Amino acid sequence: MSTPENSEFTKTINFSSLDTFSYKHTLVTGMDFRTSEELLLEELSEQTIVKGLAARGFQMSAPEVPSDFFAVVKWKKSVSHHVNPFDHIDPYNEVMARRDDSARMFAPRLQLTLEIYETSSGNMFWRKDLPNIFDAIQLTEERVVDSLQRALKNFPQHIEKDPNLPNIE
Repeated sequence: MSTPENSEFTKTINFSSLDTFSYKHTLVTGMDFRTSEELLLEELSEQTIVKGLAARGFQMSAPEVPSDFFAVVKWKKSVSHHVNPFDHIDPYNEVMARRDDSARMFAPRLQLTLEIYETSSGNMFWRKDLPNIFDAIQLTEERVVDSLQRALKNFPQHIEKDPNLPNIE
C-alpha cells in the first residue's frame, strides 16, 4: 500500500490502547553528512520526539519493557530543484525571495520523515513527511528541533481512560 505524501495517520488504530512509547532509532541517509551532523541529528531527534510524546501524556517505557508504540526518525540529504515554499521551515516570503537565486536552484536539502509503529504488530500507523524542510547548509540545532516539532504537530494527545467506565474486553 502506498502512503500519500505528507500524510499523518496511515491506518486505523485503537488509539485509547496506546499508553507507552519508545524511541527506536534515527536513520541518516543520502548524501554524505559530517560525523558531527549525524550525531547532532541522532541526539536531537531522540530528545525532541521523546519530549514531544511525553508532553502529549504518553509514558516512555523502560528499555527492557515492551512499549505500545515506537518512533523512528529518518533524515535524508539530497539535491533538489526549487524548494516548495510551503515545505520549507522558513517563512513563505523568505523562501520566495530566494527562489530566483540561481546558486540556490539546485541545492542539497534535508527531508524529514517521522514514522510511528504499533509495537505488537509492527505496523506503521502514523507518518509525516517534510520534504525539503531546509537547505543542508542551514543545518542548525534550532532548525532540526523546529522541524521535528512540526513533524509531531498533529499527533494526538494521550487518551485518559476513566477508571469508572466498564471495560468491554
